[in-house]
Amino acid sequence: MKQSDERLIDRSVLFVVSSFENGCKSKIVTKNGVYYSSYSALTLMNKACMLYASTYEGRVKATRHNLHQYKKTTLLISEDGVAAYPTKSPTHPECVWIFNQDYRMESLTSTKTRLIYDQYQVAAEVNVSMHTLQKQRTRMYEMLYYYMRVRG
Repeated sequence: MKQSDERLIDRSVLFVVSSFENGCKSKIVTKNGVYYSSYSALTLMNKACMLYASTYEGRVKATRHNLHQYKKTTLLISEDGVAAYPTKSPTHPECVWIFNQDYRMESLTSTKTRLIYDQYQVAAEVNVSMHTLQKQRTRMYEMLYYYMRVRG
C-alpha cells in the first residue's frame, strides 16, 4: 500500500470491518473500492484521529462529556465532518464502523441488517438489529450537529 493506512480513513469511507484475510486485520470499504490493512479497525480509528491532532480516546471522552453517549460512542474523526459509529462495542470482533454516508437499511432478521449503498452498488450485512443501527445513526447526526454548532 503506497499511502499510510490511516490516510485511507477519509470522506470516501463507507464502513470498516474486521477482516482476517491475507494477514490483514481490517477491510476498508470506500466509494472507490476495497482496501485491506494490517491494523485492527480500532487502531485505524485511533491513527486517523491522530492525523487531526487528537486520539480516539480523547475524541470519545469529549463526546461522552458533551453528549452523554456512554456506550458505543459515536466518533468525530476530523473537524471537516468525517464521522463514524460502531455497531457494537469497539473492542468486539464483529464491530463494524459505519461512516456518515447515504445508505438504506433492510432488516434480515431481528439481529441482522443489510446496509445498501445504492449509489456505489455496495451492500453489507451486519449482525445487529435495524433499530440499533437507526439509533446509532441518529446519535452520529446529533454529534455532528453539536460540533458544527460549537465551531460556529
